Amino acid sequence: MDEKSVRITLIVVNLFAAVSAIVGAIGLLAGFMNIPLTELTGTPFADFTVPALLLGIVVGGSALVAAVVALVGPRRFEALASAAAGCIMVGWMAVEIAMVGLDVWVQAAYFVVGLVMIGLAGLLQWAKTHQSGVSGQSHAHHLA
Repeated sequence: MDEKSVRITLIVVNLFAAVSAIVGAIGLLAGFMNIPLTELTGTPFADFTVPALLLGIVVGGSALVAAVVALVGPRRFEALASAAAGCIMVGWMAVEIAMVGLDVWVQAAYFVVGLVMIGLAGLLQWAKTHQSGVSGQSHAHHLA
């Protein structure tokens, strides 16, 4: 996979993660998700306000920033921003699962989305390094 294809895929995955987290946060705050407060039993939260704000701002915001950096930002930070957003997503899901249990398949799916973000960030960095290391050399010189 070339650098451009990896970057496009990473932007799409980051945007998917950002929109999902932000919509999820709005759903929690507005009560559209119909998740009973009993789900928070045993957690430090009395309602979904703080988790929703963290989901929207931290998880969604970091994925949105990563997408923007990969789209128009400084190229030297795109893999780092996406890897950080992926780690935040994985961390969020791990904490959520630890606090409320693994209740629905969506939790595991978003854990995987975070891992994909991290993997694509690594692949992008590899593609950038690999292409920049080869691009300035002739093929014959590279084989020597």
